[in-house]
Order: sequence, then C-alpha cells, then structure tokens
Amino acid sequence: MCRHFQIMRLGLIVLAASSAGAIAPVTTGNFPPQPKCRSVQLHVRAAADNIRFTNPPDPNNATDIRQWLFSSLADPTGSYMNGTQLVSGIYRISATYCEPHGNSHHHRRRRTLQVLVHGMTYNKEIWAGFGYSDIYNWHAYATRAGYHTLAVNRLGRGQLTGTVPDPITEVQSALQDKLTQELLIQLRRGGFSSLGLPEFDKIIYVGHSFGSALGNHVAKDNPNAADAYVLTGFSSTVALPINLTLDFASAAIVNPTRFAGLPLGYWAGQTVSVRTATFYAGQFDPALPLVDFEVHDTFAVGEGLSPGFETRVTDFAGPVLVVTGELDILYCPGGAAECPATLAKTRDLFPRAEFSVMMPPKTGHSLTLHLSAPKMIRDVHDWLDKHF
Repeated sequence: MCRHFQIMRLGLIVLAASSAGAIAPVTTGNFPPQPKCRSVQLHVRAAADNIRFTNPPDPNNATDIRQWLFSSLADPTGSYMNGTQLVSGIYRISATYCEPHGNSHHHRRRRTLQVLVHGMTYNKEIWAGFGYSDIYNWHAYATRAGYHTLAVNRLGRGQLTGTVPDPITEVQSALQDKLTQELLIQLRRGGFSSLGLPEFDKIIYVGHSFGSALGNHVAKDNPNAADAYVLTGFSSTVALPINLTLDFASAAIVNPTRFAGLPLGYWAGQTVSVRTATFYAGQFDPALPLVDFEVHDTFAVGEGLSPGFETRVTDFAGPVLVVTGELDILYCPGGAAECPATLAKTRDLFPRAEFSVMMPPKTGHSLTLHLSAPKMIRDVHDWLDKHF
C-alpha cells in the first residue's frame, strides 16, 4: 500500500463523533410529529478474518498504542500485518427502533425498514440530532413517510460501561462488514420478532461517513443484503487534515469521567475547534458543534488499521443515492467547484446500479447537523418515493 494512501488513511480513522446526552430539546414549528421509538438490544452472531498484527502494542499503555498506530499507518510496506485471524462471537447491538405513524397513508411501506448506520466516532444518537432540535431528527421524517427505522450502534459504540469488544483485535472493518450483513439478513427474515420487530420485505441501508463506506463493502460482499443504499457524507475520493488525527488520544485519558474503564485502544477527540473545522462548514447552528463534542463517542484503533475506507466496485443493481455537502472537506476535498465531478465519479463503484447524487449547498461533512438538514432529508425521501 502506497505511503500516500497510508497518510490519507491516517486522517480518515476519525470521521465523526457523538452519543446520547442530557440536552434540552429545541422545537421547531411545522415539523413532522415525534416518532414512536424504543430502545432494543439485538444479539447477532458473526465471524470474520480480521488482520493479525505483527507486533501489537501493550493494551495497557496509551503511549505504546499511539506510537504503534502512527508508525503502522506510516509504514508503506504494511509490515505491521501478519495475515489474518478468525474472530467470532455473538455481539450485542444497541439500537433505536421507530415505527411508522398510524396516520401514514403509505401502506405499501409498512414492511420497509431503513437501517441507519453512523460514522466513525458517532453513535446512533446522531440520527435523532442528539435530541437538540427536531429539525435534525431523521426518524421523524422517515416514520411520517411510512418507513420503519432502526438506528444501530456499530460494534464497540455506545458501550461506555461493561464488557466491550477488544479495540485492536475485534473492532476491525472485516468483522463490522460481516456483522452488518448478518444483521440485515436477520431483519429481513424476522429474526427479531421476539423484540417486536416484524419481518421486513424491503431494507434500505442509510449510512453516514464510515457507515457509508461500510455500506459500500456490504454491497460488494452481498449484493442482496439491502434493496437500496443512501450513502451520506461519502464519495470515492477521500482526504483528511492531519491535525484531526493528531487531536485524538485514548478516550479514558481524554475524558476519564465519561470513559472511565474503557480500553485504551478506544480513542476520542480533545479539541472542539479541530472537530468543528473538520465536520462543520457553511450554515449551521453555532451551538451545535459544542454539543456534538461534549457527547461524542469513540473509534477503535484496530478499525483505523483495517481497510474500511478502501472503496470497492460492486455488483449491486438497485437504487443508490450519494448525498454529500458541497463543503465536505473529507469527501469533496477539491471544494464546492469540484464536488459535482467528485460525486459523479463515485458512480464507478456502482456500475450496475440506478445511481443518483445530491449535493446540499453551504453544508459540511456532518450534513444531518447543518441547517440544510430538513430540506436534505425531505429530498432524500422524495427520491425514495420513486422506488418504494
């Protein structure tokens, strides 16, 4: 792997962050009513061939982990990898399940589910805008349009206490991929009926950032896993300011109150200004980045060294929509002028699909947290109306 990609990926290991917090909600008029939602705990069995590391760091030494990660990412030969090892288990996935509104007239969608998959250091709470304002609540729009929604915590996210997966050996992109595939298969088969989730006829995968990259991998490995993909904060061209990566460190040291006892291989950001400059641009509520920072979740260093951000050409033949803000410095690094061409080029990853793009104006990477979010989410559902 070339040094250029290693350095690029060095930045890409930290794509986004958030978790639930006690934040007073802000309400906005003329908005879809609050959805009927509840928390569910899903248990999914999965196995994958994760990377076996040549000389893994001392898991109890934060300095050793940091030096190991940075030296590995800067290694153009990939000598830190020593083949693969089988990792398997039954993994707990915390999720928020929301049902369509009873007054929805879209009866044909009563068995259509949107699975919402967050970015690298976010968790499922981003899809509800952290409870900060109704205008950022994806569930509200979707359930009003007749869809079920399931916002999931990816492996190792939203688990600030108790037993968590190993952040070096387990939380890697290969296992994330297999776990997501198995989750979608079980949802389609009605495998969670004991939790009140019905069998679903159609599944729409909705991702953000790393969640979108993961969707690209799922579509490659199992073209039948989902019936459509909405990939937000994504393209086939990726780049990242190095200062974002350098701003991260072991979460238990960065914030010992929130992340006490968390393995040192889980990292979190240290600086509001760095995070804001990376994830926000254009028009946004200036108070929201601080909320985002205060409730942010973590990422696992093993995931940073596994090929989760490498884009893949798929045989998926259904509808695909890529939605990326024109000021997204991660996935439209050439700026607003070059963003249309960047998004159009992403079509090459889905040559058989019915491919579309949207480019919200005056919007940065975390596009569901910008002032353009209400229109963007409505536009996405207008697009979905054509297919479901």
